[in-house]
Amino acid sequence: MTLKNLSKTDFMPGAKFFPIVLIFFLFFTVFDGLAQRRKKPSTPASQAQEFLNTQWWLGLRGGTNFSQTTLIQSYSGLNPINYDNEDLEKEYENFVNPAFHIGLDVTFYHKGFSIMSFPTFFRNNINYSSELAWSGETERDQYETSYNVRQSITFLELPVAVKYDIIGDKIRPFVMAGAFYSIAFDANKEVQIFETDYASGQPVEFQRANIKLNNKEEIKNNWGVLGGVGVSFDFWNIRSIIDVQYRHSFQSIVNSETRFDENTFSSFGEVQDDYSLQNYSASLSFVFPLRFIDSQFKAL
Repeated sequence: MTLKNLSKTDFMPGAKFFPIVLIFFLFFTVFDGLAQRRKKPSTPASQAQEFLNTQWWLGLRGGTNFSQTTLIQSYSGLNPINYDNEDLEKEYENFVNPAFHIGLDVTFYHKGFSIMSFPTFFRNNINYSSELAWSGETERDQYETSYNVRQSITFLELPVAVKYDIIGDKIRPFVMAGAFYSIAFDANKEVQIFETDYASGQPVEFQRANIKLNNKEEIKNNWGVLGGVGVSFDFWNIRSIIDVQYRHSFQSIVNSETRFDENTFSSFGEVQDDYSLQNYSASLSFVFPLRFIDSQFKAL
C-alpha cells in the first residue's frame, strides 16, 4: 500500500486565494467609509430647494402703464378744398396720461426657466389734438377751431412669455420675452371742441361741444410682442415680483369699417386715424405656490 503525504494545503485548495479576497474586502470597506464621509447629509433646506425646482405659482398682479402711438394713416371728417391735408393732421401726446392694469399671474417654474401667462384687463389712454384756422382779407376775418381728444381703450390681454432667472437665490433678477393677443373689451372717447372768433376785433374763445361716448365698435383686437426685466423675492410663502415691460403691436387698432359710423363725432369733423400702440408698463405681483410640502418634504 502506498501512503500519500497529505499537506495542509491539500485540504484547503482555496487557501491561496484568501489573502487576495481579504485585500479587496478591506479596500472596498475603506473606500465606502471615505465616500460616506464626503457625501453631504441631506438637510431640510436642500430638500426644500430641490422641491422648489419645479413649482406652479398663482396670484394677482397690477400696475400702471403709459401708451405711445405710431401713426399709420391720417383721416379727417373734413374734406380740404383750398388747403393741404397736412393741416388736418393730429398731434399725439405720448406718455402723459397714465393708465392702469390688473389681472392674474400664472407661472410654471422649472430650474430657472418659467413659462408664464398673465391674463390682464389692460387700459390704454391716448391723447391727441388738432387745430383748424380760416382767415380772410382782414384781421377780423379769422376763425379757429381746436379739438382736444381723450381716448381710453380697455383690452383683455392674453399673453404668453418665457422667463429666465439670471440668479437663482432669494432675490432673483430675470429677463422675459413673449407675445400677446388683446381682445377689445371697452372704449370711451371724449372730444372737447373750442372755437375762437375774431369778428369783434378781439379773440373770443368759447366751447362749442363736449362729447363723451362709448366707441368700442371703432376698436378692433390687437396683437404683438413683449419683453421685460424684473426681480422676484420670497417672503414667507409669498413671492413678490416687480417687472417693467414693453409691448409693441404691429397693426392699427382702429376698425376701418366703422370709422365713420359714429355720426356724433364725424359731424364735428372728428374721426380716428389708423395707428398702432406701443406701451411701457410697471407691475407688482404677489403669487403663491400651488404645490405644498409637509415636514417630510412630500408634496401635498
